[in-house]
Amino acid sequence: MKSMAQAAAIAAGMAAGAAVAYTVTHDQNKMRKTVHKMARSAEKALVDLDRMVQHYVR
Repeated sequence: MKSMAQAAAIAAGMAAGAAVAYTVTHDQNKMRKTVHKMARSAEKALVDLDRMVQHYVR
C-alpha cells in the first residue's frame, strides 16, 4: 500500500514537471488548458488507483 502511494506521488511529480516544461515554451491560454487537463487526469488516476486498492483489500 505504501509503495502505491509513492508511485502515485512520483506520477504526480512527473506530470507537474511536464506541465512546467510545456508552459515555458507555450502561451498562457494553452498553459491553463493543459494544467486543467493534467489535474483532471491525475485526479482520475488516483480514483482508479483507490478503486484497485479497495478491490484487492476486500
